[in-house]
Amino acid sequence: MQPTETYSALIPPLKLRDGDTLADIATLDEALAFAEAHPHPRGDYEGLIRRLQSASETADRIEAGNAFKWWAEANGILVEGAGLPE
Repeated sequence: MQPTETYSALIPPLKLRDGDTLADIATLDEALAFAEAHPHPRGDYEGLIRRLQSASETADRIEAGNAFKWWAEANGILVEGAGLPE
């Protein structure tokens, strides 16, 4: 796999609150873009960014996805019950 190829899907995709709107995050690339645009203070933000940027092996991608989900939970922006009708 080439380093620039993206096969890093978040399973299941996450729904995050972005102000008054909701953002669907399905890949590590989307997670990185969201985190960079929304630097919330709780959790290890710099470590999260490093994990998302450097995830290349399967175990790294799983860890980066988990770190992103924990960061979103810690900052109260993860929408529980995503995928359910609103």
